[in-house]
Amino acid sequence: MKSYKKGREISKELHNLVPGGSHTYSKGDDQFPFASPPIISHADGAYCWDMDGNKFIDWAMGNRVFILGHNNKVVNNAAKDAIDRSTNYTRPGILEYEVAKFAVDFFPVAEMVKFGKNGSDVTTAAVKLSRAFTGRTHVAVCKQHPFFSIHDWFIGSTNMNSGVIESEKQYTIGFDYNDIDSVNRMFDEYEGKIACLILEPVKNDLPLNYDGNFEPIYKNGKINHGKDNFLTRLRDLCTKNGTVLIFDEMISGIRFDIRGAHHLWEVYPDLATYGKCISNGFCFSMLAGKKEIMRLGGLDHDKERVFVLSQTHGSETVGLAAAIATLKECERVKINEHIWSMGKKLREGFLKLVEQENVGEYIKMIGFDCNPQILCTKSDGSYWPELQTSFHEEVIECGVLIPWITITYAHTDVELELTLKALEKGMQKIKRAIAMDNIEDSYQGDAVKPVFRKYN
Repeated sequence: MKSYKKGREISKELHNLVPGGSHTYSKGDDQFPFASPPIISHADGAYCWDMDGNKFIDWAMGNRVFILGHNNKVVNNAAKDAIDRSTNYTRPGILEYEVAKFAVDFFPVAEMVKFGKNGSDVTTAAVKLSRAFTGRTHVAVCKQHPFFSIHDWFIGSTNMNSGVIESEKQYTIGFDYNDIDSVNRMFDEYEGKIACLILEPVKNDLPLNYDGNFEPIYKNGKINHGKDNFLTRLRDLCTKNGTVLIFDEMISGIRFDIRGAHHLWEVYPDLATYGKCISNGFCFSMLAGKKEIMRLGGLDHDKERVFVLSQTHGSETVGLAAAIATLKECERVKINEHIWSMGKKLREGFLKLVEQENVGEYIKMIGFDCNPQILCTKSDGSYWPELQTSFHEEVIECGVLIPWITITYAHTDVELELTLKALEKGMQKIKRAIAMDNIEDSYQGDAVKPVFRKYN
């Protein structure tokens, strides 16, 4: 068994210094098996090491913030060059112009852009602009997509809403992905009140068409997306109702398609938000969209001023340099071909193991090849957190961190082969535990828990 003695000592002290012992809830102790690395020391390429010297193949890549892998030299060198010219200025810097010009030329959705440092900055800016543009109050969020912002307009709609005033909660309403009738009902119930709809364009499910019958085929950068799919119909409904359509491309952006998943499906929102891997681990996020909406945050109009984003570090040069270097390098190495191809191999290998071990009733790989997810379930298909914990405990013991899957350019067939061996061990473990009917005794500590819960 791996030793985590030093890491646990530091983690215990960290909990006394930082609420939750982490600065991101998804990295908290309640999200991982007890027998997992508490504190990471460093990372490189597709690997990371903890404070006890244990080495892991890293498929999680922070919180999905890498696309080229840890410590990519091209991106790091661009960031270092920026540091040598200083990290912030008294007036706008040349990198602000260069990155904005590149983004407007590169992303079809971008008529104007505004930069931030994390995803919540730009999703909240998109909501604020939508309210100002439409003069409406309500925000519609996709109920199947778990997170849009740390700010009250969204957190107030979750179970973890302590500290959010009651009046804030009433303005965020929900609709269901792939259920256009739920969207129609929402527009009928809140007629003339909905400022914007926000969702991830794709996550784990296909944006189905009327008969639910199309199969996407990714080939040479194109996807067979059919006609009148959910995204197309959502776009039409928003236009008809005068509602701003926002696509959150934090996870899907770059990964599904370098210009965004919406570009792959050829359905364009009014506003799109990007973050996470767009700068390969450095702090950078971007709001992009139609000029008629974006300009409300500027100086060249006679309407009420919108305080859309104004951050001391919004123009910090390191994130800007990393972002443009990441996008150019992703284009050079044909990142989407690599990610879709590697994901297909991972899925095919996973399915062979599931059949070999006869555990298909209890463990599944959902989502797309470029963004798959492993899910442990009960026989009725519902999520089984205890089994998830037991499975990942074994996979981690085999040297693989894969709580979620973030395929990068650094992941090769070498890492794939080692990962499949670890997944095989994990399947064999849960198969034994299920046969003996002792899942709760098959892992150390507590089972993993959902982030958004009312009490600890």
